[in-house]
Amino acid sequence: MLGAAWKIDETEFSVFAPDAKQVFVKVYKQNVRTPLLKEEMTKVQDGVWSAVIRGNLDGKFYLYEIDGCETVDPYALGTNANAEKGVILDLRRTDPPGWGNDSFTPRPPIVWEVHVRDFSSDPYLAQPDAGKYRAFRRGVRTPNGYSALVDHIAELGVSYIHLLPVMDFAIPDENNGNEYNWGYDPVMYFSPEGSYSSDPNDAVVRIRELKELIMTLHSAGLGVILDVVYNHTYSVTDNALEKCAPGYYYRHDGNGRLCDGSGCGNETASEKKMFRRLMIDSVGYWAKEYHVDGFRFDLMGLHDVETMNEIRQALDEAFPDGHGKNILMYGEPWYYRPPYGIEGADVKHVKELSERIAIFNGFARDGIRGRHYGGLKRGFVEGSFSSLEKAMSGILGGTKGIDADKDSIEVLSPCQQILYCACHDDYTLFDHISAVTKDGFDVERAQRMAAFMLFSGLGIPFIQAGEEFLRTKHMDGNSYRSPDSINMLDWKRREEFAGTVEYYRGLIAIRRNNHVFDDLSVVPEKVCRRFSSRRGTAVYSVGNNIYCINNTHRPLALYLSEAVQVLADIHRADPAGLYMAEGKIMVEAHGVLLLHSPKSWCVMSLHK
Repeated sequence: MLGAAWKIDETEFSVFAPDAKQVFVKVYKQNVRTPLLKEEMTKVQDGVWSAVIRGNLDGKFYLYEIDGCETVDPYALGTNANAEKGVILDLRRTDPPGWGNDSFTPRPPIVWEVHVRDFSSDPYLAQPDAGKYRAFRRGVRTPNGYSALVDHIAELGVSYIHLLPVMDFAIPDENNGNEYNWGYDPVMYFSPEGSYSSDPNDAVVRIRELKELIMTLHSAGLGVILDVVYNHTYSVTDNALEKCAPGYYYRHDGNGRLCDGSGCGNETASEKKMFRRLMIDSVGYWAKEYHVDGFRFDLMGLHDVETMNEIRQALDEAFPDGHGKNILMYGEPWYYRPPYGIEGADVKHVKELSERIAIFNGFARDGIRGRHYGGLKRGFVEGSFSSLEKAMSGILGGTKGIDADKDSIEVLSPCQQILYCACHDDYTLFDHISAVTKDGFDVERAQRMAAFMLFSGLGIPFIQAGEEFLRTKHMDGNSYRSPDSINMLDWKRREEFAGTVEYYRGLIAIRRNNHVFDDLSVVPEKVCRRFSSRRGTAVYSVGNNIYCINNTHRPLALYLSEAVQVLADIHRADPAGLYMAEGKIMVEAHGVLLLHSPKSWCVMSLHK
């Protein structure tokens, strides 16, 4: 790997600067401006320059000087505040106590997406490290005694925590919470974000605190997924990649102008050998050094198919014990504008991706709860019955599209799709339902129906943090730089909507008990069956569980051929069962029923 490879008696520096005439590495003592050492580097091969400096340089800062211009190392494993200089590190010093025994046993994925700062910034919890890595702690309860923070997630039953970007991004590291950013303004690809650290100027502290966060989640039985942003950088002229290799790392159109498929002013060129190598090196580094269990790729549609498949293969081969095959990969299969000159890893090319690279199924989302982009629209749970088929195409595995160009995504197998109703980028589920319905509409009931559909789906379920307690951002649909008052998890709502938290918890437990969901590579036709349905209703089975949805204004009668156990209705969900039923059973208006039977064909007929 490029960068600064530390050893106790020497450090080897390597940087890709293909067009440079002269390159130096300059070593500094902390933030002193005058370098301790300045060593000329030698061009070795393929545009890579190298130098070895003797002695123990652990903790020293460094820069490259390329043809007279200074730059931080794009491969720096740590930096000082605001990534002004790289830091040479003995990474063993960054390991928290017990790190060598840290592990996570992979489980069927159910994903909970959260922003580090949002997680704990609510003053109601009065956390001493609010908004920081260190706030990911156990044993915290709300003032009224409900579980909060890590204990809340663990009790909910999800299996993976998706962290919004924690690679260093463009926000002042020492801003004391005065500025907010989701993290999609990447600056460095190997160093963690400093603003979440208790000491942004100490690279060891920020790395150790992120490792402690991951170890805490692992101890709670939760895997950790990093949101990674390789498709663009915050700036071009000021970025280390451009300073090292001008014009190389970014795509340009036929007129030499920067392409902008990201909508952020530039897009990186994943098809170039050395940027592909950077992506592979970076992902592998985070997996090994930080024990990361998965990666979500921002605007994955801007990366070429070959690169994404090579990343998958590299992860598969990264660990001698085969652990790499358990590391999750998924991403956004879209872009702001189509990538220039490549075959992107987007919706149109999903079948050319590895089956173990999943994509977000935005069409199924729109079917369940309605569209946001292009104007707010209702989905099935808000009464748009024509949206049901779009929702069902995803719920039943996504392998048979209705109209692949317009109304559905067709994937290789269910493990290749992320099923979701909301994420950080858009209205929360509660806000969307509220926005497209009239006063008096039962938003909580509709959200429970959406959750019922989501957790029945043959795909990887994904929920936004706080969705289980009807999270609101007060109708802010693009809160990437809105204040904490908009973005924070409101833990009072965890108390107010404790019943819906328990409902989500019950649905998740029921799903985890259904071993059909253990292997999502299974062809859906072998595990599920769609029964005849009427307008506004759906009845379908997944294994021996039968899901009944009635979103009409009238009750729906089901006639059963044998006794079944009712696991959930619109009010409660319990894997131990609510009651036994046989003969005629009613699904209330705007309600649901989840039945368990040894035979999935026990539903004989249905009538309104």
